[in-house]
Amino acid sequence: MKLRSRIIGPVIVYSRALPAVDEKLAMTNGWPTDTITSCLQSPCMKLHSNSVWLYVLFIVAATSLTVGCNPSPRPLDSFPVRKQTRYFDFRYERNSSQIEAMARFADGYIDLINRDFIKTDFDYPIRVFVAKDQNRFEEFVHHELHVPGPAGFGIYMYSSKLVATYEDSGLGTFTHEAMHAFVETDLTHRPHWADEGIPTFFEKFYGYWKNDKLVLFWGFQNPWRIEALGAHLTRLNLPEILSDQNPERDESELRMVSLFLWEQGRFKRFLKFIADDDKRGYSSYFEAAMDLPLERMIPLWQKYLLDVERRRDAILALPLSAIFHNEEAFQSFAKLHSISTEQVRQRD
Repeated sequence: MKLRSRIIGPVIVYSRALPAVDEKLAMTNGWPTDTITSCLQSPCMKLHSNSVWLYVLFIVAATSLTVGCNPSPRPLDSFPVRKQTRYFDFRYERNSSQIEAMARFADGYIDLINRDFIKTDFDYPIRVFVAKDQNRFEEFVHHELHVPGPAGFGIYMYSSKLVATYEDSGLGTFTHEAMHAFVETDLTHRPHWADEGIPTFFEKFYGYWKNDKLVLFWGFQNPWRIEALGAHLTRLNLPEILSDQNPERDESELRMVSLFLWEQGRFKRFLKFIADDDKRGYSSYFEAAMDLPLERMIPLWQKYLLDVERRRDAILALPLSAIFHNEEAFQSFAKLHSISTEQVRQRD
């Protein structure tokens, strides 16, 4: 039960080996006929796996080089429904009543990131391809994007500024994948663990619309991730996670680090220091954000893990991420499910 990333040239693939997704997508959208470049750009391919995928990637690279790695336009007649917004170019395989709501949420999400977290400097739009179901999504990824292996719930191709997913993959899947665009362009000095540690933070939330402004509440543990960590949760080794260069590292562990920073009121500061390439004299952005050397954080980390374990039953009972039309409906929902609306104050 973990979300894994594989780097295949300019392609980042995210696959979750679990039976269900936590965040259900309460919206949908559409797309027009267009073309897409499927070249894997093998000369700059990054290989971060000692598994059989290394062999697969070598074959893909050799094949790409053989054909000269020329862009090959692919008709997108199978994604005929299109919705363009300020930041996104949505293309759906079929029409849906969810399209407008998803488009509104997507733009509201980017406005919120710019307002509350980091000022993004991205060459919009981000293209989003939404298949009707997981089977069709995997077919699209394999046959039209030419990405081998399990497709999981969504992928982000940073060379093409493209997110691909399917309708019921989950709202948190979209926020996670979209965040990869900004991690790649705006947080270029990030440590290795933050490649996934940052996007996973943004996959769990509750909120509402205040006129045209999206208001989201963050800092919630994701039930399926806590369940996946099991008894290992209280034994997580912070120095090991921060220094690990293994791309197969369990993303549930990485998310625990981001939530730790949030609960300490230091997550936004962490993002700012990465963006500014400012370590404040420390050896890492993590220590700079905490304003402590790593060894002095261990007691805080252990206390945090024990607190999460103590709250395990309540965390596992958390409902799916949800967005409401107004604050009144949100407050009723929060009261019904005992969801705290008090946010940890984040230090600048």
